[in-house]
Amino acid sequence: MSQKTRQAPKGFKWICTRYRKVRNNPNKVLDAHEYGHQAWCFLVRTKG
Repeated sequence: MSQKTRQAPKGFKWICTRYRKVRNNPNKVLDAHEYGHQAWCFLVRTKG
């Protein structure tokens, strides 16, 4: 997903990162490239 193709809802912003931790196993880190993606993208609530 490209940030240019989707607008974030009001009060949120898109964060894209190559690596992410597994929620149930914080010792395990996933690499987006191993899954054929450039990055993991998710919404984060902004202050205010």
